[in-house]
Amino acid sequence: METKLLRQIRVLQLCVLALFASNAFLCTNFFYPLFPQQRFRVIDAERINIREKSGTLKAALSNSEGFNVGQRAEMGGVRFSGLMFYNEEGEETGGLVYYGKTTPGGQDSDVTLTMDQFRQDQNVYLHHEEFKDAHGLRIEDGLSVNARPDWTNTKDEYAIYAELQKLPPERREELQLKSLQAGKISSNRLFFGVRRGIKDSKSYDDAGVFIKNTWGRNAIKLYVDNDNKPHFEIYDSLGKTIVYELKLPQ
Repeated sequence: METKLLRQIRVLQLCVLALFASNAFLCTNFFYPLFPQQRFRVIDAERINIREKSGTLKAALSNSEGFNVGQRAEMGGVRFSGLMFYNEEGEETGGLVYYGKTTPGGQDSDVTLTMDQFRQDQNVYLHHEEFKDAHGLRIEDGLSVNARPDWTNTKDEYAIYAELQKLPPERREELQLKSLQAGKISSNRLFFGVRRGIKDSKSYDDAGVFIKNTWGRNAIKLYVDNDNKPHFEIYDSLGKTIVYELKLPQ
Protein backbone atom coordinates (compact mmCIF):
# COMPACT_ATOMS: atom_id res chain seq x y z
CA MET A 1 0.00 0.00 0.00
CA GLU A 2 2.79 2.38 0.95
CA THR A 3 4.76 1.49 -2.20
CA LYS A 4 1.73 2.18 -4.39
CA LEU A 5 1.20 5.56 -2.72
CA LEU A 6 4.85 6.51 -3.28
CA ARG A 7 4.55 5.51 -6.93
CA GLN A 8 1.50 7.74 -7.34
CA ILE A 9 3.31 10.63 -5.67
CA ARG A 10 6.26 10.23 -8.04
CA VAL A 11 3.91 10.21 -11.05
CA LEU A 12 2.20 13.34 -9.73
CA GLN A 13 5.57 15.00 -9.22
CA LEU A 14 6.58 14.16 -12.80
CA CYS A 15 3.30 15.59 -14.11
CA VAL A 16 3.80 18.81 -12.14
CA LEU A 17 7.39 19.04 -13.42
CA ALA A 18 6.23 18.50 -17.02
CA LEU A 19 3.52 21.16 -16.70
CA PHE A 20 6.03 23.59 -15.19
CA ALA A 21 8.51 22.98 -18.03
CA SER A 22 5.85 23.38 -20.76
CA ASN A 23 4.54 26.61 -19.19
CA ALA A 24 8.06 27.97 -18.88
CA PHE A 25 8.70 27.13 -22.53
CA LEU A 26 5.48 28.80 -23.70
CA CYS A 27 6.12 31.95 -21.68
CA THR A 28 9.71 32.19 -22.90
CA ASN A 29 8.65 31.62 -26.51
CA PHE A 30 5.98 34.32 -26.19
CA PHE A 31 8.40 37.05 -25.13
CA TYR A 32 11.56 35.70 -26.79
CA PRO A 33 10.57 33.42 -29.71
CA LEU A 34 12.78 30.33 -29.83
CA PHE A 35 11.65 29.58 -33.39
CA PRO A 36 12.18 32.65 -35.64
CA GLN A 37 10.03 31.16 -38.36
CA GLN A 38 6.63 29.68 -37.68
CA ARG A 39 3.90 28.49 -39.99
CA PHE A 40 0.14 28.77 -39.49
CA ARG A 41 -2.73 27.59 -41.66
CA VAL A 42 -5.20 30.28 -40.56
CA ILE A 43 -4.81 33.40 -38.41
CA ASP A 44 -7.88 35.39 -37.33
CA ALA A 45 -6.95 38.91 -36.25
CA GLU A 46 -8.41 42.41 -36.24
CA ARG A 47 -5.01 44.05 -36.78
CA ILE A 48 -1.43 42.87 -37.39
CA ASN A 49 1.46 45.32 -36.84
CA ILE A 50 4.94 45.04 -38.38
CA ARG A 51 7.58 46.81 -36.29
CA GLU A 52 11.32 47.42 -36.27
CA LYS A 53 13.34 45.99 -33.38
CA SER A 54 13.16 49.47 -31.84
CA GLY A 55 9.37 49.20 -31.80
CA THR A 56 8.76 51.72 -34.62
CA LEU A 57 5.62 50.85 -36.55
CA LYS A 58 6.37 50.17 -40.25
CA ALA A 59 3.19 48.51 -41.58
CA ALA A 60 -0.27 47.49 -40.41
CA LEU A 61 -2.82 45.10 -41.85
CA SER A 62 -6.11 46.02 -40.24
CA ASN A 63 -9.87 46.20 -40.33
CA SER A 64 -11.54 49.61 -40.29
CA GLU A 65 -11.79 49.77 -36.49
CA GLY A 66 -8.05 49.21 -36.19
CA PHE A 67 -7.40 52.33 -38.26
CA ASN A 68 -9.83 54.49 -36.27
CA VAL A 69 -7.38 55.64 -33.63
CA GLY A 70 -5.83 58.95 -32.65
CA GLN A 71 -6.59 61.86 -34.99
CA ARG A 72 -8.81 59.74 -37.24
CA ALA A 73 -11.09 58.86 -34.33
CA GLU A 74 -11.30 62.54 -33.37
CA MET A 75 -12.29 63.46 -36.95
CA GLY A 76 -15.12 60.91 -37.10
CA GLY A 77 -13.29 57.79 -38.25
CA VAL A 78 -12.81 56.04 -41.57
CA ARG A 79 -14.53 53.20 -43.42
CA PHE A 80 -11.56 51.61 -45.16
CA SER A 81 -9.62 48.47 -44.30
CA GLY A 82 -6.34 47.24 -45.80
CA LEU A 83 -2.59 47.62 -45.59
CA MET A 84 -0.96 50.84 -44.37
CA PHE A 85 2.75 51.75 -44.61
CA TYR A 86 4.70 53.95 -42.17
CA ASN A 87 8.01 55.81 -42.44
CA GLU A 88 10.99 55.79 -40.06
CA GLU A 89 9.16 58.12 -37.69
CA GLY A 90 6.09 55.89 -37.53
CA GLU A 91 4.02 58.33 -39.65
CA GLU A 92 1.69 57.16 -42.44
CA THR A 93 3.29 57.20 -45.88
CA GLY A 94 0.73 55.40 -48.04
CA GLY A 95 -1.06 52.11 -48.37
CA LEU A 96 -3.53 49.86 -50.14
CA VAL A 97 -7.01 50.50 -48.75
CA TYR A 98 -10.56 49.63 -49.74
CA TYR A 99 -14.24 49.72 -48.80
CA GLY A 100 -17.50 48.90 -50.53
CA LYS A 101 -21.14 48.18 -49.83
CA THR A 102 -24.55 48.25 -51.45
CA THR A 103 -26.64 51.38 -50.87
CA PRO A 104 -30.27 52.28 -51.65
CA GLY A 105 -30.44 52.15 -55.44
CA GLY A 106 -26.80 51.26 -56.03
CA GLN A 107 -23.38 50.93 -54.42
CA ASP A 108 -20.51 52.88 -52.87
CA SER A 109 -17.06 51.39 -53.39
CA ASP A 110 -13.39 52.41 -53.50
CA VAL A 111 -10.04 50.61 -53.92
CA THR A 112 -6.93 52.81 -53.77
CA LEU A 113 -3.14 52.48 -53.74
CA THR A 114 -1.80 55.69 -52.21
CA MET A 115 1.60 57.39 -51.82
CA ASP A 116 1.64 60.18 -49.24
CA GLN A 117 3.62 63.36 -48.93
CA PHE A 118 5.66 63.52 -45.71
CA ARG A 119 3.21 63.91 -42.80
CA GLN A 120 0.53 64.80 -45.35
CA ASP A 121 -2.23 63.02 -47.23
CA GLN A 122 -1.91 61.19 -50.57
CA ASN A 123 -0.02 62.90 -53.39
CA VAL A 124 -0.11 60.06 -55.90
CA TYR A 125 -2.85 57.44 -55.99
CA LEU A 126 -4.08 54.72 -58.33
CA HIS A 127 -7.75 54.19 -57.71
CA HIS A 128 -11.10 52.73 -58.67
CA GLU A 129 -14.11 54.62 -57.34
CA GLU A 130 -17.79 54.02 -58.00
CA PHE A 131 -20.95 55.49 -56.59
CA LYS A 132 -24.50 54.84 -57.75
CA ASP A 133 -27.83 56.01 -56.35
CA ALA A 134 -31.25 57.07 -57.65
CA HIS A 135 -29.78 60.33 -59.01
CA GLY A 136 -26.93 59.00 -61.11
CA LEU A 137 -23.77 56.94 -61.51
CA ARG A 138 -20.10 57.90 -61.21
CA ILE A 139 -17.17 55.60 -61.94
CA GLU A 140 -13.56 56.78 -61.96
CA ASP A 141 -10.54 54.62 -62.81
CA GLY A 142 -7.08 56.09 -63.10
CA LEU A 143 -3.97 57.74 -61.72
CA SER A 144 -4.23 61.07 -59.88
CA VAL A 145 -1.47 63.45 -58.75
CA ASN A 146 -2.06 66.15 -56.13
CA ALA A 147 0.01 69.10 -54.92
CA ARG A 148 -0.08 69.69 -51.16
CA PRO A 149 1.35 72.34 -48.82
CA ASP A 150 4.28 71.61 -46.54
CA TRP A 151 3.31 69.47 -43.54
CA THR A 152 4.21 72.28 -41.12
CA ASN A 153 1.15 74.19 -42.41
CA THR A 154 -1.30 71.28 -42.09
CA LYS A 155 -3.16 72.86 -39.15
CA ASP A 156 -3.86 76.06 -41.11
CA GLU A 157 -4.72 74.04 -44.21
CA TYR A 158 -7.48 72.04 -42.52
CA ALA A 159 -8.80 75.16 -40.82
CA ILE A 160 -9.37 76.61 -44.30
CA TYR A 161 -11.20 73.44 -45.41
CA ALA A 162 -13.50 73.72 -42.40
CA GLU A 163 -14.19 77.39 -43.19
CA LEU A 164 -14.94 76.57 -46.85
CA GLN A 165 -17.68 74.15 -45.81
CA LYS A 166 -19.53 76.94 -43.98
CA LEU A 167 -19.54 79.48 -46.84
CA PRO A 168 -22.11 79.97 -49.65
CA PRO A 169 -20.93 78.88 -53.15
CA GLU A 170 -19.71 82.29 -54.39
CA ARG A 171 -17.71 83.12 -51.28
CA ARG A 172 -16.44 79.54 -51.10
CA GLU A 173 -15.01 79.75 -54.62
CA GLU A 174 -13.41 83.12 -53.84
CA LEU A 175 -11.68 81.84 -50.68
CA GLN A 176 -10.67 78.60 -52.38
CA LEU A 177 -9.00 80.42 -55.28
CA LYS A 178 -7.26 82.84 -52.90
CA SER A 179 -5.99 79.95 -50.75
CA LEU A 180 -4.79 77.99 -53.80
CA GLN A 181 -2.95 81.01 -55.18
CA ALA A 182 -1.23 81.39 -51.80
CA GLY A 183 -0.35 77.68 -51.75
CA LYS A 184 -2.21 77.06 -48.50
CA ILE A 185 -4.46 74.17 -49.56
CA SER A 186 -4.06 71.14 -51.80
CA SER A 187 -5.05 70.91 -55.46
CA ASN A 188 -5.43 68.13 -57.98
CA ARG A 189 -2.86 68.64 -60.77
CA LEU A 190 -3.29 65.60 -62.99
CA PHE A 191 -5.73 62.81 -63.72
CA PHE A 192 -4.94 60.09 -66.25
CA GLY A 193 -7.75 57.62 -66.77
CA VAL A 194 -11.46 57.15 -67.42
CA ARG A 195 -14.43 58.99 -65.93
CA ARG A 196 -17.85 57.62 -66.82
CA GLY A 197 -21.38 57.47 -65.52
CA ILE A 198 -24.75 59.19 -65.67
CA LYS A 199 -25.33 62.81 -64.64
CA ASP A 200 -28.56 64.76 -65.11
CA SER A 201 -29.97 61.72 -66.98
CA LYS A 202 -27.15 61.94 -69.55
CA SER A 203 -24.38 59.38 -70.03
CA TYR A 204 -20.74 60.45 -70.15
CA ASP A 205 -17.56 58.47 -70.77
CA ASP A 206 -14.34 60.48 -71.01
CA ALA A 207 -10.96 58.73 -71.34
CA GLY A 208 -7.80 60.80 -71.42
CA VAL A 209 -5.41 63.19 -69.66
CA PHE A 210 -6.76 66.09 -67.60
CA ILE A 211 -4.14 68.66 -66.45
CA LYS A 212 -4.78 71.50 -64.01
CA ASN A 213 -2.70 74.56 -63.12
CA THR A 214 -1.23 75.36 -59.72
CA TRP A 215 -4.57 76.83 -58.68
CA GLY A 216 -6.36 73.55 -59.35
CA ARG A 217 -8.17 74.98 -62.37
CA ASN A 218 -8.54 73.26 -65.77
CA ALA A 219 -5.52 73.93 -68.02
CA ILE A 220 -5.36 71.20 -70.69
CA LYS A 221 -7.72 68.38 -71.59
CA LEU A 222 -6.90 65.62 -74.08
CA TYR A 223 -9.62 62.99 -74.15
CA VAL A 224 -12.13 60.89 -76.10
CA ASP A 225 -15.78 61.38 -75.16
CA ASN A 226 -18.87 59.18 -74.98
CA ASP A 227 -19.42 59.51 -78.76
CA ASN A 228 -15.81 58.44 -79.56
CA LYS A 229 -15.02 62.04 -80.48
CA PRO A 230 -11.44 63.18 -79.61
CA HIS A 231 -10.89 66.54 -77.88
CA PHE A 232 -7.85 68.77 -77.31
CA GLU A 233 -8.70 71.84 -75.23
CA ILE A 234 -6.63 74.62 -73.62
CA TYR A 235 -8.26 76.84 -70.96
CA ASP A 236 -7.68 80.32 -69.56
CA SER A 237 -5.95 80.79 -66.19
CA LEU A 238 -9.24 80.46 -64.28
CA GLY A 239 -10.12 77.23 -66.09
CA LYS A 240 -13.52 78.50 -67.21
CA THR A 241 -13.07 79.39 -70.88
CA ILE A 242 -11.52 77.37 -73.73
CA VAL A 243 -8.96 79.63 -75.44
CA TYR A 244 -7.87 77.02 -77.97
CA GLU A 245 -9.55 73.89 -79.26
CA LEU A 246 -8.27 71.55 -81.94
CA LYS A 247 -11.21 70.36 -84.02
CA LEU A 248 -11.09 67.56 -86.53
CA PRO A 249 -12.60 68.19 -89.97
CA GLN A 250 -16.13 66.90 -90.35
